[in-house]
Amino acid sequence: MKEPLCFKADGHFFFPKKRIPRKASVLKKLGVKKGTFAGNMIARAYDYYFTGAIDFNKEYRKYYRLEFSSITGYIEERYNIEKSKAQQYADNHYCMKECSRYAIDRSVETLNYDQDFKTKFSEAVGGIKDEDSDGVYYE
Repeated sequence: MKEPLCFKADGHFFFPKKRIPRKASVLKKLGVKKGTFAGNMIARAYDYYFTGAIDFNKEYRKYYRLEFSSITGYIEERYNIEKSKAQQYADNHYCMKECSRYAIDRSVETLNYDQDFKTKFSEAVGGIKDEDSDGVYYE
């Protein structure tokens, strides 16, 4: 499998906004219909990971352009992310979603205990790399 598009690190989920397929495409790729139990489960997982994420480029241009000299500096200082990763996020138009214990819908994380579901969903969205290799998702 090629390099995953998305990854979880330090309680946050990072992904390149423009390369993530739409929810309808993910449902079609997994072969489920909208409104069914499986469709609702996939849609809920999709929403958990991708809806309401912070778009670094958009937020920088809209609010922080005058305060920070570059988008890399903004990501590095505002979110306390190391410089090399901040540069990668800025160059590839990444977004960030809170997936720690402070996230609203943590019940979706329990779906990750089903390895088959986790693998299929990951393949459908382009790959998800999880730093938590032991399978424990609650802090």
